[in-house]
Amino acid sequence: MLEPVADFIRVNHGWAGLVLGLFIMLESMVILGAFIPATPMLVLTGGLLATGVLDPVSVLLGCITGAIIGDAISYFIGRRLGTRVLRHRWLRRHRRQFALTRLYCRRFGVISVYAGRFIGPMRAFVPAVLGIMQMPVRRFQIANVISAVIWVFAALAPGYLTAKGLEQLDILDHVDPLTLGLIALVVAGTVGTLGWRLLRKRAKRRVPVLNAPGV
Repeated sequence: MLEPVADFIRVNHGWAGLVLGLFIMLESMVILGAFIPATPMLVLTGGLLATGVLDPVSVLLGCITGAIIGDAISYFIGRRLGTRVLRHRWLRRHRRQFALTRLYCRRFGVISVYAGRFIGPMRAFVPAVLGIMQMPVRRFQIANVISAVIWVFAALAPGYLTAKGLEQLDILDHVDPLTLGLIALVVAGTVGTLGWRLLRKRAKRRVPVLNAPGV
């Protein structure tokens, strides 16, 4: 899935911001997030930015806007529907992740918006859970905007820095963009994976069984 999209934005520079923004928006949404690999796409995009293939302004604006809109949609879905969200057939198998995310959000409050962006398996669930928990809209949206900016820059950085490093070694021309993205993705995914495993380990014996209507 990544390679065709990467080829498209590499050839159609003007559409890169819009396509990436759409990808990120979908990844942030509570139902679709598990199926859209936007983060690897961002890592790959960082490499394309480093080589001057893409315009950084349009890419940053598109990515940040997509991240903000996606989380906002998920938040308002949770706020509007409450625990009825959990009855959706696509989400039933993710009830334990919802429970773990709820525990995380109750413990860290608004900080969970920032940290949740960097924990892959939890990213699509945090906004919806905070909506279900009725976090004040203003508080969530401020955190949503600021965390989107931080996360986009952080997600682009591994690919960008990897490409710059290879450029300094004069071997960038011998590495195709997909391979570059995969190399950088290993680095970018380490922190998120370790954080998720640590959270699961600590919460393993504390997660209640999720039964609507009592998230």
